[in-house]
Amino acid sequence: MKGEKLQHFPPCPQEKQPAEAPTILPPSRAPAMVPVANGPGNNSNSCSTDRGTLSQAMTIASICLILVLGLLLNSLALWVFCCRMRRWTETRIYMVNLVVADCLLLLSLPGILHTLGQGVGAQEGPLCRVLQGFYYVNTYMSMWLLTAIATDRYAALHFPLRARAWRGPRQAALTCAALWLLVIGAVALPVAWLRPGESFCFGRGHTRGPKALIFSLLLFFLPLLILSFCSCQVLRRLHREWTRAQPQATTPILKALCVVMANLATFVLCFLPLHVALLAKLVAQWMNAACPTIQRVATFVQVASRIANANCCLDAVCYYFVATEFQEEVGAVLARPRPFWGRMLGASACDHPDLGAQGEAAEERGTGVGPAQP
Repeated sequence: MKGEKLQHFPPCPQEKQPAEAPTILPPSRAPAMVPVANGPGNNSNSCSTDRGTLSQAMTIASICLILVLGLLLNSLALWVFCCRMRRWTETRIYMVNLVVADCLLLLSLPGILHTLGQGVGAQEGPLCRVLQGFYYVNTYMSMWLLTAIATDRYAALHFPLRARAWRGPRQAALTCAALWLLVIGAVALPVAWLRPGESFCFGRGHTRGPKALIFSLLLFFLPLLILSFCSCQVLRRLHREWTRAQPQATTPILKALCVVMANLATFVLCFLPLHVALLAKLVAQWMNAACPTIQRVATFVQVASRIANANCCLDAVCYYFVATEFQEEVGAVLARPRPFWGRMLGASACDHPDLGAQGEAAEERGTGVGPAQP
């Protein structure tokens, strides 16, 4: 109306717009969390490789079986080599050291069983580290002893006259002592290389880093090359001698062939799968493989480790062919009237076939083991 002052009202405040709610994707469309690769082996740090119930039960059963058979066979071997054989030879000394190495493995197996029964994250103690050291010492000492036996046979057959100066029980004992020092020192190195989150004890976390894996592979492939070369050369020459020998002289040669093949088969069957698995583990760490791949590799390593543990039983095959006394004891245990190879057609009853004597006879004939020379 005229004359009336218009009353001014403050402007109405603008209403706040509600904040936009975050978009939530359904689980099937949610983006996956991709770990940032900080270097080799990063993916393995967050990937669980724990054994399942079935896998753990099978592991315990296989370890118990190896433990029982190994105790039986190695006790028999110690009795034969230390009490029944009449003279110390190079092969006898190597075999006694091989039995001692196998006994170290048998001592470590209860430690594995104890570790399997503990929960995840349990602290390792000094006893567990010692038993783990026994485990590794057995693996690499067995490989190097089998290689030393193959090298000794190669020298005896190919260089019988020259090898006389450095072959003998004393030299074999010194070789074994040097191998023990070498292997124990090599096993101690991975302890110095442990990184945070790694452990030396059985199955706790990541027990082998890249350096330890590479070192383990070197300790395997070097004796593999030496043993393969020496064994193949000895087998080739023994087979040639066997095909040219008279029927009554073939038994010692056939026995020597079986000894060499048993050593080579034990080495390859027991230790090759384990180190192929370790090589796969090293590649998986370096390539930062996906978790399913890491888990499959871990299963491969576990199975190959049990196969490698069987060497303490398979070594008895070598003992059986080497010593007739061992055959007789096995025959008595199995209630057989006579072992298969025992004192057959005049075979030696005290030790393995003397390849050095065969090589010396071949050199004196001027023929080696091949065709006669003009």
